[in-house]
Amino acid sequence: MFNIKNITANVTVDENFPYEEFIRIPEVPCQRNTEERLKSAKHLKKLRPEHGVVHLARLTKDSNIKGKFYPKGMVFRVDSNTRAMTWETGKSDYIPEKLIAITYDYETLDDIKDCYNCFDSTEASERNQQKLYGILTGFYNYQPKSEKLVQGVILSGLNKACHFYYPNRWNQSNIKTDQLEGMVGVWIEEIKALDGLMTKKYQWNQPFICAALMSLRHYGCTNQKLINAWKLIAGQKCNLMEEDRDGVSHIVYEWMNAAFFKDPTVCTDTRWDNMNRTVSFILYWIDKYMDDKRGTKVGRDWDKVAFEYRNRPSLHMLFQ
Repeated sequence: MFNIKNITANVTVDENFPYEEFIRIPEVPCQRNTEERLKSAKHLKKLRPEHGVVHLARLTKDSNIKGKFYPKGMVFRVDSNTRAMTWETGKSDYIPEKLIAITYDYETLDDIKDCYNCFDSTEASERNQQKLYGILTGFYNYQPKSEKLVQGVILSGLNKACHFYYPNRWNQSNIKTDQLEGMVGVWIEEIKALDGLMTKKYQWNQPFICAALMSLRHYGCTNQKLINAWKLIAGQKCNLMEEDRDGVSHIVYEWMNAAFFKDPTVCTDTRWDNMNRTVSFILYWIDKYMDDKRGTKVGRDWDKVAFEYRNRPSLHMLFQ
């Protein structure tokens, strides 16, 4: 029994743990994108004695996460996952036959997640972008499809959307790692819908991502008119000749010409205060497009739209 203050856990050490048994153990559910991590893991090409020490976690009670069942006794790799893939794919100069396996017993997957984060913090090797992948696949049972989401490159937009909708809960320009799972959870359906829209990574900047999440929340993730609007915006496919444009054309024109903001860098800037204006501009014109209204310029209080969105009822819920 291992006991420090209020932390109690059974810990076992096996100094002759078979490699063949280790390699069959699954990754912890919140594990980052190991394949992506492997691309930069050059230090694992040469086996060192330190690589032979691995850490595992075992469930002592049945657990359910987002409808997925994990039985009592199930074991996970909480570290060494990139090492395992290196050995499996033959990218190491040597594969160990035996390992030193340290196994921690925990009652819940939340405890095991904390165990995983402990090793991750110690190694300081994983960014929040990589964590997002593990959260989506492990805790929300969703496999990202778009390159943008697989790589986790939505965090600034996600963080700002959280702030606009939940300002008392999230009011920070930098995401805190321990809050990321909750941030994903409140937008999971919108993230799935956004994933289907982000077919080309370069077309999606962070103000677009933030505004897309918020408009999907308001108008509904299956609203075909809104989905078509975002496809037009991302593809820059609009008639820009008329001054009295529809809302989508205003957004496309601005992101192509920076006529309103005057500085082209503003349109993709992720600074906290800057996104207050760009996201409000986008949502103002999204609303006009959805209402079939045209115009020559933004109207009064356009810069407050993003802040007001959280007070609006979800239209797709009103008509169900």
